[in-house]
Amino acid sequence: MSEENTARLNRAARDVIAERRRQVSAESYSLFQDDLYVKGELAEAAATYANLASRPRSMSTSWPWKQNTFKPSSDRRRDLVKAGALLLAEIERLDRVGLIQPAPVVRDEMGSFQHLDMPDFDEGDGDKCKAWVAEQGLEVAMMSLEYTDEAIANRYFESGDPDYSYWEPDRPDGEGWFCLAIHDTDDGPVCRWARREVTP
Repeated sequence: MSEENTARLNRAARDVIAERRRQVSAESYSLFQDDLYVKGELAEAAATYANLASRPRSMSTSWPWKQNTFKPSSDRRRDLVKAGALLLAEIERLDRVGLIQPAPVVRDEMGSFQHLDMPDFDEGDGDKCKAWVAEQGLEVAMMSLEYTDEAIANRYFESGDPDYSYWEPDRPDGEGWFCLAIHDTDDGPVCRWARREVTP
């Protein structure tokens, strides 16, 4: 195959990726929202932009969301870039389907919990755990009972009772967080939260 026919990250591909990033950063269309579009809405939106490219006053019943969010322009290439970015978003969503997802938190009598789809990592498996988190595309945050409400911390550390089921861990700021595990450590109970990284 000649070099001129070899697939590469050319201007067109870069523009689609840049538009996808713009949708996430400038218009707040996050991956968390995308994961809710399980009926093909992203692909349908892409098709609408492609079909009505360069027809700025067009409206369509095929557009899956509110009509005021459909913004075709007189620039056909620009509209096709938007269509490509929406298709990219749908492909990314499909790629995430097999990844760990939020699940109901059902704690045991002591207050512990582990997500059913999270592997059982043993002590010393730090590298394996980090590799799994990276493979899943997760951002992880830890909340500790030790640094929670003072009354709750005192109740646990002064009682000598291993039960911490009364502790309700604070959720980190931002959207998309779900609980991976709540468990005891040498420094007291902790809760590990996770969410999908938002950079496409």
